[in-house]
Amino acid sequence: MIKKKELLRFALYALVIVLLNIALQTVFFRIDLTSNNAYSLTDVSRKMAGNLEEPLTVKFYISENLPYPYNNLEQNIKDSLEEYSLAGNRNFNYYVYTVKTAAGAQSAAAAEIEADAKSYGINPIQIQKVDNSEIKLISAYMGAVFIHADMVETIPVINPSENIEYLITSAVTSIQEKTSKLLSLEENISMKLYLSSSLFGVSDDLRTYPEKLTATVDSLNRMNYNRIDFEWFDTDKDAAAGAEAADYGFKPFSYRDEKGALQEAYASAVLEYGETFTSFDVLNKGLFGYSIQDPIQLENELNGVIEKIIGVGNKIAWLADHGTIQMYSDGRAQYGEPTVSAFLTLASERYAVQPVSITEGSIPDDVGSMIIARPQPFTPFNEWELYQIDQFLMKGGNIAVFMDGYMEYIPQPQQGQQQQAPVYIPRNTGLEKLLEHYGVTVEKSFVYDENCFHQQQQSAEGIMDIPVYFAPEIKPGKINSGLPYLDGIKGLIMLNSSPVKISENLPEGRRAEVLFSSSDDSWLADEPEKINLYNPMMIFPPASAEDKQSYPLAAVLEGSFTSYFADKNIPSRPQPEEGTEAPVDNLQFGMDELSRQENMISSTDEGKLFVFGSSFTLSDSLVDKNGTSTNSIMVMNILDELNGKGDFSVMRKKGLSYNPLDETSPVVKTLLKTFNIVVIPILVILAGLLVWFRWVSRQKKIAAMFLEDENE
Repeated sequence: MIKKKELLRFALYALVIVLLNIALQTVFFRIDLTSNNAYSLTDVSRKMAGNLEEPLTVKFYISENLPYPYNNLEQNIKDSLEEYSLAGNRNFNYYVYTVKTAAGAQSAAAAEIEADAKSYGINPIQIQKVDNSEIKLISAYMGAVFIHADMVETIPVINPSENIEYLITSAVTSIQEKTSKLLSLEENISMKLYLSSSLFGVSDDLRTYPEKLTATVDSLNRMNYNRIDFEWFDTDKDAAAGAEAADYGFKPFSYRDEKGALQEAYASAVLEYGETFTSFDVLNKGLFGYSIQDPIQLENELNGVIEKIIGVGNKIAWLADHGTIQMYSDGRAQYGEPTVSAFLTLASERYAVQPVSITEGSIPDDVGSMIIARPQPFTPFNEWELYQIDQFLMKGGNIAVFMDGYMEYIPQPQQGQQQQAPVYIPRNTGLEKLLEHYGVTVEKSFVYDENCFHQQQQSAEGIMDIPVYFAPEIKPGKINSGLPYLDGIKGLIMLNSSPVKISENLPEGRRAEVLFSSSDDSWLADEPEKINLYNPMMIFPPASAEDKQSYPLAAVLEGSFTSYFADKNIPSRPQPEEGTEAPVDNLQFGMDELSRQENMISSTDEGKLFVFGSSFTLSDSLVDKNGTSTNSIMVMNILDELNGKGDFSVMRKKGLSYNPLDETSPVVKTLLKTFNIVVIPILVILAGLLVWFRWVSRQKKIAAMFLEDENE
């Protein structure tokens, strides 16, 4: 009887398992137990896939039988694409093609796949394969193409350590973000021109300006799904339009009519969507007078402004004057001069970084953020240049400043002399007073830290371990993981860092956060003669713990900002040097014909300012070209945050190559070691005894049952 029941139970269990397997063949699901959900899509990826307005086709071309470390690439890609397919709508389509590149005649299908890959610019690359203890070079395809409407984005080579989700989402976003945003707008973008007809007598070019700007808007509409509404308001005939122009902060121009009477008129335009707007002047003020902004030449910049106000702008201004770090080095960088080619390579994958000069020009309206990297004290900012930076922040632009407390200068030796030690010059650029007004200061000192990077150096006695005290190693406890763009970053290396001090008296509405700090075993070199950034073996930590403490090395301020010039006179634009001739082709009106008070924005509620105490944060010494190190991911996360794309930081951290165990105290380590060596074996023995006692007890129960049967 017992035997039949057991057989029936086994048969029922087996049937359930078989039916469950059959049912699950049509259902795809995975449980992601990783701490950072490394194998699950982030919200930004799910939203991207689910909100596709037009068909998107994703094609991956992967060679078969790839060797290590490429052997899991195809499966990772398929798993990720399946996740996208589940999250996406009917417009998401994907294909993974296996390219067969083995020697011998190819089938027609294999040849067609290979030709298709090459047509998109995906060509085979040479990779190493170890076969029977022999290293060979083989050709392999590892590329992808993304097709959305008429736009095609190709990734010729996929790195084996690539974050597949970030690769797919960033590529798709770059080609469909603007399209989806435009198609999903609740209302059209409004463009308004406030141009007084009384100015037509000043210039015939202004008489035809509304017509020319209409033609430019028509051209923009062809690129932007007709989502721009254009209106021209003659403020001379419409008093309400004049009041509306004043509400936008426009200042009227002053000029004298034919009778010599002083008149006022408007010549400005605004692009607006919701509560976001960007304005520009029809008449652009230069060194010699006012010139008319050509609507045809404005088209590209206006298209960038449209992208900015709908939240898809990707232009970053790189301050290129005042001795800042060169974007592209000519290979002759001197000692101590950082190069930033790796950072620019990573940034250019998602953004257009363009050099901007404020000495001769201005900051374009279509850029959403600006980077100021290590201005030099030899060319300090004048008031007009500080005014441009200040107004960029007041207009809603975000700024990241990378500045050291001192400049390292190496004197050139005279003939027959030895190389002299560097001289450290306080970095007084004029930008300091602007930062101090906003509530942050880069102090004139350098941070040394006993928790630092260690350099291995060969010597006659063997390998020497040299602590580089001016390269602090930032531990997880000193990183502000409460900020989404720093969450998951378990360590950083800084170099030549100065302390960043946040004001204790920030106004209401402005928030400040320390991004990361040095360890509690840090101290300062705050006098030029005490600074040593070239010979770590000659740096000696202070003996007393009282002389050591933690120092903040970077900070962010966001929220409401008041202009540095709010209670000051607006600075005058520098006058041209004596003997400089005006560019006749561009000059329309002299200062004596037309004048206007500068239009100053006195405050903003949505400013964001990052300040780092080291220009080496962006350098090739700390940022790798593959973008997998913690420093690289941190910098790119900051860049995304600057440009309103902070959601990408959650996705990027899945590609972190550095993920150490949490540090524990010696006491905890001893307890854990004792537990593993002593307690666990005892628990195993106790568990074995428990099983043995239960087995003996069961054996006795069975024997008792048979005895009862025999007695009956």
